Amino acid sequence: MKKLQTALIAILTLFLFTPLAQAGTIDDVKFFVDTYYYGDIPKNLYSMKTVDEVVSSLDEYSRFMSAEEYRTYLGAVAYDTQQPTPNVAATRTKTAPLHPITSSMLYGNIGYIKINTFSADLGKQIESHWPKLKKAGATGLIVDLRYNGGGYVDSAEQLLGFYEGVTDAYYLKTREGNKMIKPIRTKTKFPKQSYVLVNRYSASASEIVAASLIDQQAASIVGETTKGKGSVQSFFEFDDGSALKLTIGQFTGPKGTLVHKKGIQPAIKTEPNKELTDIHQRILNDAFSKKKYKRVEALQNVPVNKTFNVQFTQPMNFKEAQASNTIELVKIGGVAVPVTYKQKGNNTLEIIPNKNLQPGGTYELVIHPGLQNTKGRTVKQGSYVPVTVQGAK
Repeated sequence: MKKLQTALIAILTLFLFTPLAQAGTIDDVKFFVDTYYYGDIPKNLYSMKTVDEVVSSLDEYSRFMSAEEYRTYLGAVAYDTQQPTPNVAATRTKTAPLHPITSSMLYGNIGYIKINTFSADLGKQIESHWPKLKKAGATGLIVDLRYNGGGYVDSAEQLLGFYEGVTDAYYLKTREGNKMIKPIRTKTKFPKQSYVLVNRYSASASEIVAASLIDQQAASIVGETTKGKGSVQSFFEFDDGSALKLTIGQFTGPKGTLVHKKGIQPAIKTEPNKELTDIHQRILNDAFSKKKYKRVEALQNVPVNKTFNVQFTQPMNFKEAQASNTIELVKIGGVAVPVTYKQKGNNTLEIIPNKNLQPGGTYELVIHPGLQNTKGRTVKQGSYVPVTVQGAK
């Protein structure tokens, strides 16, 4: 008996397939295409002789899988950390991290959550990550959806439920009708200062999230234009274990932002691979500006073994413990790096990184208020110096 998977999915395309298996399903495939396919139905559909011929006439995301291909697909593409056998799956590349979500704290009390794939229990995992970041002092948040090709579509609904001001998830169009899909509500909420990183490989469920946040002005989208996969697929399984993955609809943002074959245009555009560093630096510089810190001329293309001399206009009372709290070398996209302080004269302090700087990396040398001169007067104005490091040779 044929079975239609009830969950809609937004997934990446698999690019490598063996020749199509002909398992006597040609009439069933034609029926499903004629009934559910969202796209131009071939005029000669019922005169086609093979499954291969039918599928080849459809869009690039529709595929027929033999039983072995389908098993391999389900076993390789995605997983639910709570349930060993997912109903639907999302493509995961061989090099992708095994865990669907990781998190860390960036300098400046900025939480960072990297979502590698939209696993079925994404909401539960966010519930375990974000409160820890918040407890550690996070007041802002960066959610990273770069290289995320999609997953369980209801996981996008789960993620959107964490954003303040999101009342709708996306608008879905199918042969059976159109409807507005709602986010899955949660009591836990992200901060208003929220950013979402995307790139050209962000697709499907990632684009659902980005389009929804844009339409409802709930977060700032940062990076490159996304892939432009605004269609959803469903699996139709057959008794012999084979399956037809068929495009059955398209989605837009709640207010009509188009995705399919267009992609999401980020509000803050960056160069490739600079999405995280650019937005982190922008956040820090905005914070420094509000605190009246002075921006000093940038140091560009410094060597990886660079040391920094901080010179004051008057004799200073340098103490290592005091300096360690007031002068920091910050890795943009990360945290303050360990350094050693060495006094040179009565008004100069040398800052020596404990390890070589990252080739091509971006840093900021930050001098906070608080240092005292030899007469006990305290430096009241902070300053910061942007630093870029030479690339690898």
